[in-house]
This record gives sequence, structure tokens and C-alpha cells, in this order.
Amino acid sequence: MVVALLLTLVVMLYFHTTKEKELYSKSAEPAVAQILTQISNWEKQSLMLQLAPEAKENVTDEQLENLLELYKTFGRYRSIEELDFSRTVSAFSLLGEKHINYSGSANFDAGLVSLNITLVERGGFFQIYNFALAKKG
Repeated sequence: MVVALLLTLVVMLYFHTTKEKELYSKSAEPAVAQILTQISNWEKQSLMLQLAPEAKENVTDEQLENLLELYKTFGRYRSIEELDFSRTVSAFSLLGEKHINYSGSANFDAGLVSLNITLVERGGFFQIYNFALAKKG
């Protein structure tokens, strides 16, 4: 009985996250590209406009400046190479505020960069909750 219940729960979560993946492919994926375009001048003001309030609260000015200096070496954003929706983050979002997470690769002036970005949707707009970039090999 317990096994059947757990299996049913896993199947329900799979279908739920599949539905969310399809839904967000039309809105959040283009938002990721737009956000990367807007912040890749690597100016503090551009990034601050895209950050969710809780992200702004959790980063110091010094951390932000260090991050921008590091990311400046990547140059301007050019295109998405690969973007994968995180079913795990989507499933955990059932317990609290909705977070949408993507990982993948993006093309910048300096070449291919690994990308991990978590978004929150507020008032029909997506804001950065968390993100990280790293130069690929």
C-alpha cells in the first residue's frame, strides 16, 4: 500500500513538473535570454533592476562588485546554447513560493559559459532570485 502511494505521488509530481516545463518554456525561457541581454553590460544598475528584492537583500555591494568584475570577462551575451528546466526545483516549489530554475550553456563574447539561474515570477515579470555563470573548459 505504501509503495503504491509513493509511486502514485512520484507519477503525479512528474506530470505536474512536465506541465510546468511546457508552461514556462513559453515565458520563462525567453525571459532568461532577455535578462542575460540586459545584464551583460555588467553594470551594477542593470543587474539591480533584474534582481528580486530578496536577492538584493542577500548580497553586499562588495560581493556584487566582485561578481560583476568576474563576469565582465565573459563579454556580452549572444545566445542560449542549451537550457534545461529543473523538475526538482519545480517540485519543491509546491511547498513554498514558486521558483523556476534553468541550467545550461550560453554563448558570450568570450565563448561558451555554464549557466544556472533561478527566477521568481512577480506581477507577470520574471526576476533573478539567484544565478551563477562559469567559463567552460
